[in-house]
Amino acid sequence: MNAATAARPRLATQGYFASHWRSLDYFNLYRLTLTMALVFTGVLFGASEMFTEGAGERFQAYAFAYLVVAALFVLGIRARWPGFPVQLTTHIVADIIFTVLLMGTSQRLADGMGLLLVVSIASGGLVGSGRLTLLYASIASIALLLQHSLSILGYSPTNSSYFQVGLLCTGYFAIGWLAHTLTQRALRSETLAQQQAEELALLNRINALAIENSPDGLLAVSGDGIVRHASPRALTLLGVTTPVVPGRTRLEACSPELARLARQLLPDATPTLNAPNGPLRVRCIPLATADGSRVLVLEDQSLAAQAAQRLKLAALGRLTANIAHEIRNPLSAISHAAQLLSEDTHDPTQVKLTGIIENNARRLDRLVEEVLTLNRRDRLKPASVNHATLAALIAELQQAEAIPADRISVSLDERLHFQFDPDHLRQILWNLLRNAWRVSSKNPGCIQIRLHQQAELALLEIQDDGTGVPPEHQSKLFEPFFTTDAQGTGLGLFLARELAEANHAVLAYVPGAWGARFRLSLYGST
Repeated sequence: MNAATAARPRLATQGYFASHWRSLDYFNLYRLTLTMALVFTGVLFGASEMFTEGAGERFQAYAFAYLVVAALFVLGIRARWPGFPVQLTTHIVADIIFTVLLMGTSQRLADGMGLLLVVSIASGGLVGSGRLTLLYASIASIALLLQHSLSILGYSPTNSSYFQVGLLCTGYFAIGWLAHTLTQRALRSETLAQQQAEELALLNRINALAIENSPDGLLAVSGDGIVRHASPRALTLLGVTTPVVPGRTRLEACSPELARLARQLLPDATPTLNAPNGPLRVRCIPLATADGSRVLVLEDQSLAAQAAQRLKLAALGRLTANIAHEIRNPLSAISHAAQLLSEDTHDPTQVKLTGIIENNARRLDRLVEEVLTLNRRDRLKPASVNHATLAALIAELQQAEAIPADRISVSLDERLHFQFDPDHLRQILWNLLRNAWRVSSKNPGCIQIRLHQQAELALLEIQDDGTGVPPEHQSKLFEPFFTTDAQGTGLGLFLARELAEANHAVLAYVPGAWGARFRLSLYGST
């Protein structure tokens, strides 16, 4: 069932809602009350001069029969059978018949009883949504004219003339037309209100989805500091773990620093808040309400910085991909010329200068290759990797970096295997192994590589025995172009993390008591 269908009232029968039957039930409750009053009137005044001889007994009989019929109508309404139009018409016709019969028992009551049909016709028009209202007025008018004519033909004394009866019949039509007009107008208003309610409900759902999926946190705060609404993202950014009750929780209870900042915040200002999960930029949007309510927008600065970095790297990648050929050809020529110069000269100064040329040419070539690799991060060709494949890859990289065999300690769980792109895995391990060897003590066992299982994850860890990463640098390790090596490009760890994410893995730095440990977490199986 869709939301639009659920928002509509339930149909009791085809074309009529449950509210129609409820209105018909109230209408019949009025009829039951009226018939009981008529029965009570017949019992009290049946033998008075209000009725002619024998008319009082007939009034009591008609009133009692009318009461029985009204009681039977209750069963039909509860059973919803027969259909709504049939029951409503039956109710109105029964009112007309019994009212005319009761009018014939006493001329004193005839004028007053005729006015009761006004209520029936108007109620029938309102309950039936204006349908058949003029038909009911026509039936009542014909019945009233017939009753008056029979009274005259039977030489019964009457106080009314055809003119008076005609005025009453005209009133029936006027009431029927008025009920029909008012009902149609009410139905149009109800339909419009229902459409607006559905549109408002849809808009509320859209707003709720937009707020829940927004990368920014949203807090609606009243002028006295009461939180009216807090998006889940806002609570996450602020590090709030306690429940927030809209309309009761104060902003100070969520974030005292934000509450202090909000009291001084101007609409055009965008100060920075140091939250537990990182710096946040705060914007204030006034709601122009009497109590000074406003919306506080919390923007994660780290996301903005990452987006800017990705944009910068994407532009750099496109640029490098376009000019890689033009860059590499001159680099090759420069490197080759430097090699020739170093072979033809024995001057220490010239050898040193040509070495500088060769080193910087290789550095530029490596920078171009790393950016090109980043540009190809999503070209995955996953394959199954087990302990044997991983051991062969480590041995290959160890030989390429000229690392003695006894300097690396390898411990691989032979039961584990996982899916990973081989070229991406080679690039990640090469970056981590090269960094570990650069900062290690170069003693036997200075680098440890371990593959083990934790819950559903396969963990590949590389640890060195160096001095570790200073705390002030740990948050910048995976930022592009950040390096502590004068010869480094600053793209190694950033590239390794991007390649890990492309393979649905996570590369992270694990602070420890000694050295530096990097962990590659991925889903593995045994």
